[in-house]
Amino acid sequence: MTIVRTNSSAATRLLLAYLSAATDIAVEPVGTCEVRVSLLGSYREDAMRLALYLRLRAWEAGQRAEGLDVKLEMDAAEPPTAASA
Repeated sequence: MTIVRTNSSAATRLLLAYLSAATDIAVEPVGTCEVRVSLLGSYREDAMRLALYLRLRAWEAGQRAEGLDVKLEMDAAEPPTAASA
């Protein structure tokens, strides 16, 4: 599972609500600004991380478009690349 950190507890609550609505994601809160996330299904590790990264960045961009100051950080040192998927 991947740890995702947010910049606020409000962002964490919004992210939890969004991810909990998806049927292909397992999510649980870890702290006030952290959640543990995993995509369900048959994924290689690198493909799962890339799919999760893209979904999280799309959600983050949508929240920013609505005027919310949301920042997400995945536990990976750098974002996955298409070449590794």
